[in-house]
Amino acid sequence: MTRYHYYLLLIFSIGLIIACNPEENEPDGDKEYEGYTLVWSEEFNENISTANWVYELGDGTDYGLAPGWGNAEKQIYTSSSQNSLIIPDDGNSVLGIFAKKEAGEYRYSSAKLTTQGLQSFRFGRIEARIKVPQGQGLWPAFWLLGDNITEVDWPGCGEIDIMEVIGHQPNVVHGSTHYTNSENRAASTTQGYDSGENLSEGYHVYRLDWTNESMIFSVDDNVIQETFIEEDMKEFLRPHYIILNVAVGGNWPGLPDESTVFPQTMYVDWVRYYSIDDFVAPDAPALDIDAETIGSVDGELAQHALNDERDQFGDVVIKAYGDGGEPTLSSSSTAINGDSSLLLSYPGGSWGGAFFILDPVIDFSSFADKNLFFSISADEGLEDLEIKLESVATAASVFLVDYTGTDVGNGFVEYSIPLADFMALGLELNDFKIPVALWNPKDVNGEYWIGDVLLDNVYFE
Repeated sequence: MTRYHYYLLLIFSIGLIIACNPEENEPDGDKEYEGYTLVWSEEFNENISTANWVYELGDGTDYGLAPGWGNAEKQIYTSSSQNSLIIPDDGNSVLGIFAKKEAGEYRYSSAKLTTQGLQSFRFGRIEARIKVPQGQGLWPAFWLLGDNITEVDWPGCGEIDIMEVIGHQPNVVHGSTHYTNSENRAASTTQGYDSGENLSEGYHVYRLDWTNESMIFSVDDNVIQETFIEEDMKEFLRPHYIILNVAVGGNWPGLPDESTVFPQTMYVDWVRYYSIDDFVAPDAPALDIDAETIGSVDGELAQHALNDERDQFGDVVIKAYGDGGEPTLSSSSTAINGDSSLLLSYPGGSWGGAFFILDPVIDFSSFADKNLFFSISADEGLEDLEIKLESVATAASVFLVDYTGTDVGNGFVEYSIPLADFMALGLELNDFKIPVALWNPKDVNGEYWIGDVLLDNVYFE
């Protein structure tokens, strides 16, 4: 008998216990804190409450993201009871989020539950009692996103990661924030805390204590970090909603390997929110979308990189994006086509890149047997560069190190990459959105490279 069948058989008895004991619907355990008042809780005693939780589904493309939720994750999220269910564990009824290995197009499935549009939180104490899964490539999380994510792109909405555990380091819990700083760059604070024990072997209480001045992250009363809210961190003075999920794969944890055992489960005993007694919250600041959107979005700059004689892209802009590793964009008079090129200055230290955006999208199906051409000139030390193309629903990347360029003079090397190479990796051309993107330059040691790249004469054959 599988664990899932066992859960399904026992869930009926759990339901009977709950029905016979109304007090089980109330918050249990050590719920009283001096100076705090319990305002909202989810005890996961019965079915997953539609008054508290909604599912985010799919691979991210339904939410305007590239496949993989913007992090190269490999799971598809579902609302199936095979991926989330109220189950018995440790003498309680708890929420189980199951990460499973699949045989179809998506190699893994999991679940992502949020309180978006249902429950919103601003200042106070937010905590959950959780037992995390373990294994290479697993990425369980308990976190918050700003309610205004539908108005301003991440990280301008703000992200507060109360708990992230990378499956191959089950003793370490990470607490983080992500926001847009005063230079319109993605900024973050993060700290890992070694608990000294395997967090997958038992339940632990992960907590955020949040005021208009600071955020304190802790596990079992041990402080992970304290983040002070600076002038350019207005994101954290606005309401946020809660998210519970288990991702599989991604840029941070890497892929599962032969050591990873599936299925894996994150167990959530309860989630609770306490207000702070006698605390008077200041008014939430007005949203300034320009000030809280990262990167440069510029149509004039984009033209410096495009072939001067061809008009293949219509209205196009360029945007820089990343976690501190996004390049600064400007123009240069050093060029191979026309009198200017696009200058991308990469700071190194973290991931980031720049990409061209078509609006509206274009059907490029007739170019399926054509090549992408571009010329670059780079400072010394650049070893590799990710070249990525995206449609609305699909994306694919190749790497410069796998191609040989041609010297075209003035310090530039021209590359010609068949679109078939991207299509072989899943790219569809009928709703082309990003005709070229340059991500994550690396040096010979595989570290994020620091330097300038000139990009010019971008076109499709």
